[in-house]
Amino acid sequence: MFNTIIKEWKELFADKRIWIGIFMVLIIIIIGTSYNRKKEEVPISEKLRLGVINHDNSSYSELLLTYFNGSETFSSLISVIIGENDEIKEAFQKGELDIFLEIPQGFAENMIRIEHLPIEVTINIQDTTKAILFKNVLESYEKYISAVEMNAVGLYDIMEKDGINPDIIEHANTTVSMDLIFTALGKEAFFSFKTVDTFPATTLSEYYLISVLVMFLLYSGLYGGFQLINEITMGTFARMKTTRLPMYQFLTAKILLLTITLTAIAVLSICFIRNSSYSLAIGLTGFAMSLFSVTFAILLSAFFDTTQRYILVGNLVIFYCIVIGGGIIPIQFLPQDILQLAKMTPNYHMVEGIIRLGQGQLSHTYLIIAVLFLIAALNFTLTLLFYSKRRVAYEKA
Repeated sequence: MFNTIIKEWKELFADKRIWIGIFMVLIIIIIGTSYNRKKEEVPISEKLRLGVINHDNSSYSELLLTYFNGSETFSSLISVIIGENDEIKEAFQKGELDIFLEIPQGFAENMIRIEHLPIEVTINIQDTTKAILFKNVLESYEKYISAVEMNAVGLYDIMEKDGINPDIIEHANTTVSMDLIFTALGKEAFFSFKTVDTFPATTLSEYYLISVLVMFLLYSGLYGGFQLINEITMGTFARMKTTRLPMYQFLTAKILLLTITLTAIAVLSICFIRNSSYSLAIGLTGFAMSLFSVTFAILLSAFFDTTQRYILVGNLVIFYCIVIGGGIIPIQFLPQDILQLAKMTPNYHMVEGIIRLGQGQLSHTYLIIAVLFLIAALNFTLTLLFYSKRRVAYEKA
């Protein structure tokens, strides 16, 4: 078997076009990766900084501010800094705050009594995105507070018409208003949050570099089938009968050599694209994708007697996978109906595996690797079965 691998190695690299193809792909990936790294990286978004000047200092206003700091949804987006008038305004002037609020004296009591006493809001408009975000957040809470006002006024009027004692009305209005306000402020509690595992996000340039690598692996696998059909046409079965070389040894040598070659290219490319050193996960990813590509192409070759038909059908199948599987239009931009078809293509999962690998989501990547290995094993078994039958038929003829 070792001699067979050496023979296949010499034949594989005797063709200069193979070397040219390998260097072209590596050059594209290296240049693309270098360009991608030169682009200014977008910094991770920091929390928005909100300053609060509390002139009210009532237990109600303190309770409201405590609630904002304790709200998981609000505090995950905004850092609330409470301070004195001069301290907050000076920090805002220095650009240390994105927005500051001034809560007027008597604000909480007037809000409960449904008397208009607005909060003054000052927004730093240098960052338009933050300004718009703040505006929408505050307006959303304003709508909820308005809803509280309508309910509180309605309750107050009904109790007053029924002749209920004014002290009881006042107490009920305060209790209900506060309850409604905190219910409105805690509106995230109305929903049950569920994590949706979608296709991982990455930059457009990185996505296409990974897509080019996967495309190269799939098309390179076709070479193995092409070479196999050529050898059978030139009398390989007759030579195997003379040398008594088992079919599984012949196929294993051919698959193993091309797989190792493609694995080296894949691993090198992934390290360049992800800007990381070699690891076991990267090695397994490159090997699994290469093995799948080669065994799939070898299996496909078992259904054809001529290289012309094999190349035509093989190119069409891979082109279909590339178009549907996000090779031209990124997965994130595909319509939902086409996305379901994309999940049935190998390159969808190959691209996903490489992206998740770079993001440290190894459990998902290992699952993809395991599936690729299983399919490759099935491909090899079916290929061995089909070619063994063809060899028997040849020897009987």
